[in-house]
Amino acid sequence: MICQRCQNEASVHLTERVGGKRQELHLCAGCARKAGLVLPESAPDLGLESVVQSLIVQNVGELVGELAELACPDCGTRYMDYRTDGRLGCPQDYRVFSKGLLPSLQRFHGATRHVGKTARLRPAAVHRLRLRSQLREAVAREDYEAAARLRDQIRLKDTHA
Repeated sequence: MICQRCQNEASVHLTERVGGKRQELHLCAGCARKAGLVLPESAPDLGLESVVQSLIVQNVGELVGELAELACPDCGTRYMDYRTDGRLGCPQDYRVFSKGLLPSLQRFHGATRHVGKTARLRPAAVHRLRLRSQLREAVAREDYEAAARLRDQIRLKDTHA
């Protein structure tokens, strides 16, 4: 397209309906600025990663960057795992991911404070979750001796539970 004012290449294209008729205006960046339009300094980045990131920010908010780095110390669940699966790993996740969960809880339930029954605390279960998380980490770093020791501890806890 060619600018309708100066015959340079048009980079701004406006379409509007006036009285039921469609009117198009094609301008170069210089003529668009002279007409009072505010233009971005650079073209938008349309790479897949930037498009996905902008969609996440629009739908989840700015907290994602901060929350994406978080992982539960007990069960190893990451916030982004929760965002993709919709499942939390343990009760500790509610505290660890509170910044990201509170807006969702408010939207779903109309409140962020729990009213009703609560699970009884079981320290042995929390310890077992911590051991399983350590076992996954040991296997991931290929420390099989530590993994075998942790496996045995978990089995011992399971037989005494």
